[in-house]
Amino acid sequence: MRHDLPRGFKIYLSVLGALAVLCIVTAVVWFAVSARRAPDQPQYLLKDNAGRVALYAADGTGPLAQYDIYTRLLPESDALALERGVAVQDEAELQRMLEDYGL
Repeated sequence: MRHDLPRGFKIYLSVLGALAVLCIVTAVVWFAVSARRAPDQPQYLLKDNAGRVALYAADGTGPLAQYDIYTRLLPESDALALERGVAVQDEAELQRMLEDYGL
């Protein structure tokens, strides 16, 4: 015994399948584009403040904290970068940078 599906139901399943494929393609494209997007704005800046390393907000307000790291004791390239301001993305990167500078 053969059971035939109604014609409207076949069209419904075809449209539903096409929508599922469209959703999958859209998700793949969305994730691919977001993965190549520019990194988020930094949360902080590390800058030289009266010869010591200081933490500023990303917009330059502060200092929020000042560390016992003397910029005159750092390599010249690090000292020059701190004069301009070094962008810090998050707390983990801040800790790594402070350790690199010698804290």
